[in-house]
Amino acid sequence: MKREALGDAPLDESARSLLPCSPAMRSEKPTCAVIGFGRFGRLLGRILREEFSVRVYDRQPDHVAAREIGVEVVSLAAACAADVLFFCVPISEFESAIREARFYLRPGTLVMDTCSVKLHPIEVMRRELPEDVEALGTHPLFGPDSAKDGLHGLRIVFCPLRVSAASLDFWRAFWERRGVRVIEMSPDEHDRRAAYSQGITHFVGRVLGELPLESGEITTKGFEAIRGVIEQTTHDTWQLFHDLQHYNPYTPQMREDLIRAFTTVMLKLYPDDPALKMLRRAQRARRRTGGKRRGPDAP
Repeated sequence: MKREALGDAPLDESARSLLPCSPAMRSEKPTCAVIGFGRFGRLLGRILREEFSVRVYDRQPDHVAAREIGVEVVSLAAACAADVLFFCVPISEFESAIREARFYLRPGTLVMDTCSVKLHPIEVMRRELPEDVEALGTHPLFGPDSAKDGLHGLRIVFCPLRVSAASLDFWRAFWERRGVRVIEMSPDEHDRRAAYSQGITHFVGRVLGELPLESGEITTKGFEAIRGVIEQTTHDTWQLFHDLQHYNPYTPQMREDLIRAFTTVMLKLYPDDPALKMLRRAQRARRRTGGKRRGPDAP
């Protein structure tokens, strides 16, 4: 998206010298804004305040939490005036959030998403952000629960879109100083891997959560591990689960593979069951016809 399309006049050199630059290039304390002040937004605010002046924007801001953390609640326009913006909104709301914020962004601003899928937000930023705004896709592989004892040993994925070497180096070092391992990969590779790790974990956790499973005197460690998966996945919002399944183009195939694996095990137990045999034939026919569902609207 070209800046001129927004009605802005080209900047001369004297004006450009006043624009914000990468935190790596600044001598004063830079500013960060968190767009979306939910559970993860609050965690990120705590992390960022160690090195940044942090401001937050949310349509329904939690002023009490903001005061406790030590961050400032501001308008969207004021948030977008920060040097760096983290969008911590639900995946399905990311595009509308970017479209709402893009007109306030200044040249040189760095925009990062924190979505659990990467093809969708990367494409949105490529299409909607002005060309003079930097963009970096990220997926923190942690949240408030897994980070409650600290960040050391946790991981974050970087999917660079349009970002300077100085900014990329700065943020890599920022996370590594906190013991977080930075993994760089393409958005497609991320979503393919995530479908069969995070996607399948959330799906299985939600399925098992529909069963009346309770701890007791004769439960095993394996069972308690399963209970842990259920508790972890059902603690997240239904919207996160829904968006993980709908906005990763590889999750439809993951679900079909999971059903096929379930059918395989059941057929080993009951090889003569006619219903299972019929299901297996339907699965094979679907594979032969290439019936793979793709895209954010896949069921």
